[in-house]
Amino acid sequence: MKTENDNKFVAQGAAAWQEKENHDQVMSDLNTVFGEEGSYFFINGNYYTWRVTSLPEKRLLEIFQRGHHDEIMYMIRRYQQANCPPKKRIGKSEVDEAHLPPSIQRLLALRNNPEEVEAFLSFEGYCYAGQDVIFERNNHFEKMHYLRRHGFDAYHQRLLLADNNDEEISLQIKNHGLADELLDEMFEGLKENRPESLRLYYLYISYREFPEKYQRRMLRVVRTPEFEAYVDKHGLWEWVHEDFLEYRLMSEVRYYLEHHPYLTYKGLLGLAKKSSHDDKMFYISTPNCDINGFLWAMFRFPPFDYEVMTQCFLRISASENEKQADIDLMKTGSHDEVMERIKQGKLSNRALTALFFRNSKEEFETYISLWEK
Repeated sequence: MKTENDNKFVAQGAAAWQEKENHDQVMSDLNTVFGEEGSYFFINGNYYTWRVTSLPEKRLLEIFQRGHHDEIMYMIRRYQQANCPPKKRIGKSEVDEAHLPPSIQRLLALRNNPEEVEAFLSFEGYCYAGQDVIFERNNHFEKMHYLRRHGFDAYHQRLLLADNNDEEISLQIKNHGLADELLDEMFEGLKENRPESLRLYYLYISYREFPEKYQRRMLRVVRTPEFEAYVDKHGLWEWVHEDFLEYRLMSEVRYYLEHHPYLTYKGLLGLAKKSSHDDKMFYISTPNCDINGFLWAMFRFPPFDYEVMTQCFLRISASENEKQADIDLMKTGSHDEVMERIKQGKLSNRALTALFFRNSKEEFETYISLWEK
């Protein structure tokens, strides 16, 4: 009897000892996952890198399938720590990324241990395989929890839209935006006046402005109510002001300037080209209008509106290097003296103002034709 008990105890001890050996090997293997800085010389200097050493997917699966919480947590931490810290990315020519393979991410999502999931989501979101699990469970609270950290890929965004849950869609848009392919489809739908596209448009702009290329597309596609709804929430990026003046009605331009009283010089060129007298007077009455810029934009598009120009010249700012002799000449010189000076080169702003207020169209428009076209 004693012999049987002794054998039993030894067998149990052997199993415990083997498990300890297995665990130690797992931890040792996971310690081989790391990232490190490096460099190499190539042609014209040193190139600095961040290299990641990982474990084979087969070994990671073996470790995960043991199902030990502490080992899985350590696996996640090692991959998190292997990534290059943000401060060290500066100046790096090549940076490897440390990612758990899709098979592990799917198992992690299926296992759905809160501590393990939180540890993983603290440094990256699920790939397609992990996101698939979330949609297989189709739990609203899990989706919302995930979206507070990470966005879904284009395929799963499409599923999100199909589920038609405004709370989930709004959080995706607010925190992460939408994939280009979905925005492309939305704008195609707007051209055809599809209700679902219109609804998505209003939902999107409630939370987010469009990137530059979709601002350009919006300016070509949307009707006045949709444009004004966008302007109520957001301005336009400087790089699209030229498109703005080309594609939108002047009534919409005025609506925009009431909300966002700023245009780049390219925008001012468009304004000077297509605006009426009343539109021009409206612009120079807006806060922060660029008097100098608008005046020079108007120089490009005769015939000139002298009433508007008069108001601009009364408010024009001086040049850095004003020449008093030119100013005096424009004020008191004879017609021949002024015409001779005009042929010689550009005038400073105050001298040009004096030329304008001589009230000679011939002199002023000759100068513009020579130097400001």
